[in-house]
Amino acid sequence: MSITSLEADPNCKVTLEDLHAQPAKLGLQLRSDEVEDYYKILCALDRSAKKLVAMEDYYQPTFLDRFPRKDIHYPEKADNLKGAWAYKVTIEDTKPQLSKNRPLAGKTICIKDCVEIAGVPQIFGTDAFKPWVPKADATVVTRLLEAGGIIKGLATCENQSSSTSSNTASTGNVENPYHDGYSAGGSSSGTGYLVGSGEIDIGVGADQGGSIRVPSAHCGLVGFKPTFGLVPYTGIGSLETNIDHCGPMTRTVLENCTMLEVMAGQDGFDDRQNGSPTIEHVPKYKEITEKSSLKGMKIGILKESLEVPTMTPAMKAKFLEAAEKFKALGAEVVEISIPYHLVAPEIWMIGQRISGCVRKLGLQTGRRILKSTEYASHILPWTQESFDKTPVPVKNGIVNGLYLSEHYPSLYVKSINLSFKARDEYNKALEQVDVLITPTVPVVAPPHGIRDGTPLELIKNTIGLNANTGIFNMTGHPALTLPVGFLAAIDNPDIKLPVGLQIIGKHFDELSIYRAAYGWESANDWKAC
Repeated sequence: MSITSLEADPNCKVTLEDLHAQPAKLGLQLRSDEVEDYYKILCALDRSAKKLVAMEDYYQPTFLDRFPRKDIHYPEKADNLKGAWAYKVTIEDTKPQLSKNRPLAGKTICIKDCVEIAGVPQIFGTDAFKPWVPKADATVVTRLLEAGGIIKGLATCENQSSSTSSNTASTGNVENPYHDGYSAGGSSSGTGYLVGSGEIDIGVGADQGGSIRVPSAHCGLVGFKPTFGLVPYTGIGSLETNIDHCGPMTRTVLENCTMLEVMAGQDGFDDRQNGSPTIEHVPKYKEITEKSSLKGMKIGILKESLEVPTMTPAMKAKFLEAAEKFKALGAEVVEISIPYHLVAPEIWMIGQRISGCVRKLGLQTGRRILKSTEYASHILPWTQESFDKTPVPVKNGIVNGLYLSEHYPSLYVKSINLSFKARDEYNKALEQVDVLITPTVPVVAPPHGIRDGTPLELIKNTIGLNANTGIFNMTGHPALTLPVGFLAAIDNPDIKLPVGLQIIGKHFDELSIYRAAYGWESANDWKAC
């Protein structure tokens, strides 16, 4: 540590009580002979802090003249019957001649309501704090617009992006596109409905434990959580920097390829992208995938993924039926055992509890990432009112995280160590096969959970949903969910809801995943399966 100056502001308002209060938070105190010197240092520090606060912040460029925001509005109920829209706006490129390539020309796009769009209020699915208005666009927003996409608004996300159900957003339930009253999955629930219903062409989701893949599986979509860092997370609300992913949600594999190619590549603002290709070196996913076949491909059924506690016999049977179809296309299908997969959900849970809590308290450091300072200032400090309105998963995460940090001070580090062990186990398996496959979720979309009740009642329909998805956020492996048919609702045999099959690949080998997914999709009408 070094001190740049001992000069204090003449109007410094730091008191001795402020000084003593800091070590007291840890149950400690300064020696009496140290107090005067530490007080002078703190006063000088406060002067420097005020100097930085007064400086103009730095944001990545936002090209409002090229991409003007039109008709920003909160939709009336009549225009939002399924609860999928958070805010509406129309944004498109007014200078298309500046783009060399426009593969998304004319495509309508919805953006998950944790992805920043300058000038458009962000609700973040919650009433624990008021909507806030970002000043800059997320990198992916600019890239999609440059590629010719037309952004139509922010899609509802679950309350503080913290649930795999679709009944927690403060704005109301988001319906499943195949039947009202059933979950669209979370937390990218609005995107799931809007793309799954056909109201919007393609959409952006964010994923920390399954929040792209779960709603995509429930809504009959191709949803891709790419390799960690492949898509820049700049300008997107973070739950925990080591598990944050952003990716495309589409109705077909080739649309997904096109969208990922636009979104991927380094932006220079997100150190999670170390090892990712530059924009110029992003693979031509669509072009290569279209020419691929499954002949000679080796696909591994992850045995333990069928043994997670909440796996239903119907989902297991449907998955195995879909997996069998790979054989007819020239692929070899084998069983791969990774016993570590059964403890993997707890590794993800413990790590996320601790680091997620630190993030919610505004204390997380250790990454070089360009982020909005306004957002943290907007939600902090916590008040009793905001805590009371906070959803069960977030409130529980804070309680759990503080408890674990106090009682098991080295546990977060160990969870990271164990995630490397898990990574190695999956890597060993992927040396034997080209891709691994699992059921995306263990049960078909459940009925909406209740909105009022005890904490356990409120989360009952989400328990175990990400048993096969969460660990790949920690290991960073790319994972895609592909729709492969329908199953009867758990409470009504006459209602049919989509089923997803998850495909996992080696780091930065999105092409093998697309190859498997496109081969299956091209040979099968999933809606007839």
